[in-house]
Amino acid sequence: MAHPKFELPDDPHAKARYASAKLHAEAAKKAGKSSEEIHAVFKKVMSFNPATDLEKVPKDEAHKKYRSALLHAIKAKEAGKSDAEIHEVFEKVLKSTGSGHCKAKQ
Repeated sequence: MAHPKFELPDDPHAKARYASAKLHAEAAKKAGKSSEEIHAVFKKVMSFNPATDLEKVPKDEAHKKYRSALLHAIKAKEAGKSDAEIHEVFEKVLKSTGSGHCKAKQ
C-alpha cells in the first residue's frame, strides 16, 4: 500500500519542518517503533511552532544545537531584528559559523 501524500501547510517553515519530520520518523522506524508511534512522531514535529514551542525541544545532546539556534533566534526577534536577520542568526548557530560571542548575553 502506498503512503498517502502529505500536503504541506502554507507557512514559511513548512518545508524545513517536513524534512525534519521525515528524519524523525525514519529514526523512530529504525528504533523499532510501531506505525502508530512513527505517525505520532511525524505529527508532533509537523505541529511544532518555533515561535512558541522552545520547551518542547528535548534537552538531549541530539537536539542541543537546534535548541540553541532556536533560543538565539527568539532572542534576536525580541531584540527587534528583521526576519532575514533572525534566520541568519539561526543558521549561524545551527551550522556553528558564528563568532562564538553571543551578544544576547552581554
